[in-house]
Amino acid sequence: MSRRPLGLPLPLLLWFGLLGAPFAWTVQHVFGFGVTQAACNLASRQWTVPVDALTLVATIGATVIALLAGASAVIAFRATRDAGTEIPGARIHFLATVGVVVTPIFVAIVLMSGISVLMLPACHQG
Repeated sequence: MSRRPLGLPLPLLLWFGLLGAPFAWTVQHVFGFGVTQAACNLASRQWTVPVDALTLVATIGATVIALLAGASAVIAFRATRDAGTEIPGARIHFLATVGVVVTPIFVAIVLMSGISVLMLPACHQG
């Protein structure tokens, strides 16, 4: 149970599968906030920051990372589905299950966040 078909250790697949999608969304969110602040701040409007292009790149990157994390969680889940109640295997199976469940939620959040920036007007007071 220490190595999987991809040649990576199972704990590495597990932790990437569990935390990859939330981390991808976090990076996208913080990056998007910074880009928006840079574009909408009066002092930095002279730079003409391409918000839509940068948001599209960040959204595609975060989506790819989140989907890879979901695949890692599925691999860890399938590798430990017959682990039973033994502590190392059962814990890995539980955390892989959490990764499988959480990944689609974060993929949806990443996509909604990126699409909303592309569809709504930039620098709107609200």
